Amino acid sequence: MSNKYLEGVFAPLDVEYDISDCEVIGEIPLALQGTLFKIGPNPQYIYSQNYHMFDGDGMVHVLTFNNGKVSYLNRWVRTQKFLKEREVSHAIYAGFRDKEDKLKQIQMGLFSDTVNINVINHANKLLVANEGNDIYQIDTKINTLNKFKFNDELSGMTAHPRICPQTGDLIMYTYLSRDIITSNLIKYFVANSDGHVIHKENIEVPYKSLLHDFAIAGDYVIFPVFPLTCNIGRLFSGGNIFEWEPQRGCDFGIMPRFGTNEECIWIHQDEPGLAIHIVSAYQNGDFLIMDACYSDNIPNGADGFTPNKEEVFPAYLTRWIFDIPNKKIISKTRVDDKPCEFPKIDERYTGKIYIHIYVASTLHSNWYGHDFDAITHYDISNNTKQVHDFGVDSTAFEPIFVPRSANSPEGDGFLLTYVYRKSEDRSDLVILDAFHVDKEPLAVIKLPHRVPFTFHGTWVPYLN
Repeated sequence: MSNKYLEGVFAPLDVEYDISDCEVIGEIPLALQGTLFKIGPNPQYIYSQNYHMFDGDGMVHVLTFNNGKVSYLNRWVRTQKFLKEREVSHAIYAGFRDKEDKLKQIQMGLFSDTVNINVINHANKLLVANEGNDIYQIDTKINTLNKFKFNDELSGMTAHPRICPQTGDLIMYTYLSRDIITSNLIKYFVANSDGHVIHKENIEVPYKSLLHDFAIAGDYVIFPVFPLTCNIGRLFSGGNIFEWEPQRGCDFGIMPRFGTNEECIWIHQDEPGLAIHIVSAYQNGDFLIMDACYSDNIPNGADGFTPNKEEVFPAYLTRWIFDIPNKKIISKTRVDDKPCEFPKIDERYTGKIYIHIYVASTLHSNWYGHDFDAITHYDISNNTKQVHDFGVDSTAFEPIFVPRSANSPEGDGFLLTYVYRKSEDRSDLVILDAFHVDKEPLAVIKLPHRVPFTFHGTWVPYLN
């Protein structure tokens, strides 16, 4: 049985590289002084052909920029799972699509602690996250240091925490920790810029779903609950943990950033839909504006997780406007008709009014889920866009925005994205001018190997 998550751009990489002087085509902007961290799944061992990329061991890829020179490192995160399997030289932990074995292991208390979705920099600490598991801390050379609990024994956090650029607060939640996995609760936390939890609250949600991402908007947070439901109990009847239940519609929880469960209002949308990734959001008086990559054409009975039967549906840049006092949606508008995913903004504007959005998008092929061949820049102040087309032989990853300087205007900077070259089975890091995405790259860093598909990451300035 073939498995698309073990082929092409997803194929495992079994080497940890240390390249001190990467080959560069063009000229690295001298304003780029710092380090790009990206993480994605890269299985050390395969439990079965049911493998899904959500199960893969986390591998961090690091590019450090220093006065026009670039070095590269990649390392697996040494979790307990990784070390146990390395000791015996084979896979121990079942994936979530190995339903019978996964259920048996859960009943035995055997849980994987893989982290493979995001790297964040908070309180001068590099943290790697995978929303269902513990947080791990790494250093600048990607050595795994320890599990990280903040000061509050956190049992995990979303893979998409948000950092407030004004206060430095880290806003986060978990919906998959073992103490709440069977309840309609999420655990919400705020940690200050020193890394200390200063606020926490249990939030009741209408139903448990794959709540992968959320947004902060001025004084508020937004919890989008879409009907891709999450129920670990379905394993007992041979079902999937995640299941599409469109009859539930969508619900949006809106709560003050330091609010309580009782202060969280819920706004219902009858139309079913799914947004795995939220762009960002902002407040305008009593209104909240939120953008996301949203799919609204998922039919009844859709199955995205059964091996060799996975269905994927295109997502489109979509904007909601919420009326807080009247608890209603004012409008929901599709911004563009080109499929897109992995959105980013200039993160200095997280929670504030922003006008620039960057996404990985698809131009030339049918929608296959992660086969992006372009990067698109939207200027939503004037409804224009620029597209950088990498061609059908290339797969682009999430773009990371890096400001030209700490004080440069919004959008004045660079986009960094890994691009997989299919015919060569290797990868480049492409640097684009964020104001001129449609122009030729400023520079291309050529790597001799494939960088397996990465999910998310961050730019850390002046870290050498």
